[in-house]
Amino acid sequence: MSEYEDFLMFQSFLNSEKQERGVFATFYNKAVRTGRFLENGLPEFEHKIFIKIRILNSADEVDRPAEEADMQRFAREYAFFKTKSEKVKTGTPLNQFAFLSPSQIECCEYRNIFTVEELSALDDEKAAALGLKEEKETAEKFLEASQNNKAIYDLRQQVRFLENEIARLNEEKALIKNQTAQTLIEEK
Repeated sequence: MSEYEDFLMFQSFLNSEKQERGVFATFYNKAVRTGRFLENGLPEFEHKIFIKIRILNSADEVDRPAEEADMQRFAREYAFFKTKSEKVKTGTPLNQFAFLSPSQIECCEYRNIFTVEELSALDDEKAAALGLKEEKETAEKFLEASQNNKAIYDLRQQVRFLENEIARLNEEKALIKNQTAQTLIEEK
């Protein structure tokens, strides 16, 4: 969505009086695996916009990826989300980083730090000023240790390929053996 479209949506939010009574929507970012891997071998995540919809006096809740229709239906809530949210980021989400407590994750996200890579890239002085010096050092150690993950992943892929090739060749060998045995039987 362009900045102009964001501006128009925010304007419609300001001018809108339309609101569904008893229906509450919340937009939020959720880290979703892409199926790809980073150069260091860690899985790649991307932030997607999700929506939670609740109805007054109901225990039911809808929690799913947000669609364009949701953004239009709940323009006020979406505009509020957009004003508070950061640009989409990729990397290892902090909630996937086992060395941080929920309160430390909340502290980082409050300071607009959403990935382990961003945390480790903080300037030492800034990390100290934000009270994240230990977390930054832990993130750096984690990323340093994970550099070997890519090599391990590549080796596993090679092993799988070779295992499949061996299985294919064994099947081919068995087929040739059966054909040879059939030919010898027919010749007798």
